Amino acid sequence: MEKRKIIHICDKAITAYAKGDSEALSVIYDCMAKMIMATALAITDSREDAEDVLQDTMIGVARFAGSYKKGTNAKAWILAIARNRALDTLRKRSRNLTLEEADEQPQPEKGFAGFEAMDMLKILDETERQLILFRLYTGLSYKEISAIMEISVAAAQKRYQRAIAKLRKSEGL
Repeated sequence: MEKRKIIHICDKAITAYAKGDSEALSVIYDCMAKMIMATALAITDSREDAEDVLQDTMIGVARFAGSYKKGTNAKAWILAIARNRALDTLRKRSRNLTLEEADEQPQPEKGFAGFEAMDMLKILDETERQLILFRLYTGLSYKEISAIMEISVAAAQKRYQRAIAKLRKSEGL
């Protein structure tokens, strides 16, 4: 589905949900679930956590639909919720794990929505992975990325370029 169409569909669905149309939440899920999972997986590095983040994000969308400003970028708004939920999950996990438990954590599953490349992305730090994911997988503009990550557009561009250069260098390209 093309970017503008997703934004338009989600915008209408969030507005409809805020007005009481409970079916609209399933429309949002259908449009955004893969992108939410990809965002969560890139941040948490755990399929189980990513699934929890997807659920928490949909709850957040339902909870805050009334505060969404119609006509703004629904896709960026939803992915910002997903990013924040994923970061919260990481914080909770780091508080709850001992060092020994952290070493015993299972590795993420491969094959989910083409995420074999996730191994390659492990050389990047969390912010760099998020930038690559937002730019390449979800197709967000630098302006949208800057809003989600709360950085300037110039910083988003520069950090993305550095992350790409780091990946190229590691692969010898």
